[in-house]
Amino acid sequence: MKLAVCRFAMWSLAGAAATPLMAASAGIPDAKVTAQDCGDFLAQMHRKPAHVEYAGCSYVPDRQGKPLQATYRLSGRYAASTEAFLIKAVGLNRLKRSCCIWDSPASQFRDSLGRDFLISMGSEETFVSRRSEWHRIAVFAITVETFTEEM
Repeated sequence: MKLAVCRFAMWSLAGAAATPLMAASAGIPDAKVTAQDCGDFLAQMHRKPAHVEYAGCSYVPDRQGKPLQATYRLSGRYAASTEAFLIKAVGLNRLKRSCCIWDSPASQFRDSLGRDFLISMGSEETFVSRRSEWHRIAVFAITVETFTEEM
């Protein structure tokens, strides 16, 4: 599990680095986003799918853009419906099988306040190779990031 999360995080970071983003406060005059703003971003935007559990939020000051990173978990039983919901709600990229996990490239979206976010979703390491068998995967993870400074 830790290996899959590590690979998922590394893959998410690679996609994030290729996407130019403004700080989360872009479009909001005089707004400053700080570590204290870390939280359940999907719930705050009323875009949190049913069956998705908020796992926490962390401030990552050592990374470019000093992101706030919210993480979520869900059972494979709900992965297909969650993926479909997030594709419509925030433009999540469709998950694809690569190596030993299912994952999506990070995609960018903007909330109603004009804040920019990145979202990605992925499974734990698995031998499951067909979408119809996602229910056999114990855990999927969702990562939502926003940046506290311009890159």
